[in-house]
Amino acid sequence: MSGYADAAALLFGAREFSAREFALRTANPRAAKLLSELKRRGLVARVGRGLYRNLPPEEGLDLRAREWARARRLIVGAGLPMAWDGPSAVEAWTAGSYVVSPSVLAREFHLVVPKASVKAWRTYLARHGLLPSPRRRLGARVLLRPVGRMPAVSTVGGEPVVSRAEALRIVRASPAVYAGAEEWFVDGPR
Repeated sequence: MSGYADAAALLFGAREFSAREFALRTANPRAAKLLSELKRRGLVARVGRGLYRNLPPEEGLDLRAREWARARRLIVGAGLPMAWDGPSAVEAWTAGSYVVSPSVLAREFHLVVPKASVKAWRTYLARHGLLPSPRRRLGARVLLRPVGRMPAVSTVGGEPVVSRAEALRIVRASPAVYAGAEEWFVDGPR
């Protein structure tokens, strides 16, 4: 998605453009839907029927942080068994200093959950629009890793997260993704 926002900025600059022109120049068959989402995210403005223009950063209304904070609150407040896992565990153990994301317009929340609670999690996430649909490329997504037995869990910042040792193993297993992350790890549960 961020690629399309960047493409729109490069292709059209500050001038108005139509949804059809956007579709032709970017080869995106779902241009109207994509432009609607870019508008909702405050990256483009609709200036007429089927006409848009890119918004400069000072004009845009970026709702990502609010949306992601809402998703995090919903996850933690679900009342279902879970612990932050993968990149979300690294983020927790680095006190939010190290965040890995597929793009600037998407945020993935990784959870480890007991297999017995997967159905309850999917129902809860669907009710709040947080399903991990493979077609969803924008906004918050929750990725569940079901396990037969929960791993060791610590509390970091008041939230359940896989152990520090497990989070360090994740970092060390992917040095290209987590370069320097180990330096940011907090000493223990806080």
